[in-house]
Amino acid sequence: MVAIHYTARGAAPLTGAVSQSLTRATFAALNAPSVQETQPWRWRIDRDRLALYADWNRRLADADPDGRQLLISCGAALHHARVALAAEGVGVDVWRFPDPADPALLTELRCTGPVERAPRAATLHRAIAVRRSDRRPFADVPVPQEQLAVLEAAAGAGSYTLNGPDPQRRAAYVVITAPGAGPGDWVAAGEAMSAVLLAATAAGLVSSPVDDLTALAGPPEPPAGAPGPVAAVRVGVAGRVGVAPARAVST
Repeated sequence: MVAIHYTARGAAPLTGAVSQSLTRATFAALNAPSVQETQPWRWRIDRDRLALYADWNRRLADADPDGRQLLISCGAALHHARVALAAEGVGVDVWRFPDPADPALLTELRCTGPVERAPRAATLHRAIAVRRSDRRPFADVPVPQEQLAVLEAAAGAGSYTLNGPDPQRRAAYVVITAPGAGPGDWVAAGEAMSAVLLAATAAGLVSSPVDDLTALAGPPEPPAGAPGPVAAVRVGVAGRVGVAPARAVST
């Protein structure tokens, strides 16, 4: 269930078109990947503003002691919500960590009015509904270089791709880096991860977040001077789904 708190100030009704768009954006964010499906975020809608909070009560203390995965998850939810708003033609300004006294408040989206609905936003919005993490073996077909270039562009500056260590599985990894190691860097990494996942789905590829970044250690090596990975996405061409043989009937 999506956690939304509505705050009414002034006479603007919460049933208005903008509030409805903001509500739909929070529901789109439910499809974002999150660490062990914890969905560690909360939303607050206040007239024409949508605030995203980290829900630290959902942090996995043993698996995520510094909260990095929690904040990456929140970043993915934020990107999904922004895609949904862009697809509806709702313009927003993004205010990051707007209240120093409340570090749980990660971002506030402030509506600026209607904007043109870009075809790319509509494509990514459709991808939200159909994207699923797919960890099955891929087809023995490499991901075309032009598609990898699109995914790198979606990941943003500093990203790079690696081929998987097992050539038979034809996996490619889009590696997301960050200039620092603070909450803002981790939220941004989650946004980049979401962008890669949706772009991969829109391109007809299958993908999944990489849970264990140590799997990226060793050959093949990252580009010289590249920062350490913050997040990564495993991408490939869908393999053929076989049908399990029926069990023999014994009498």
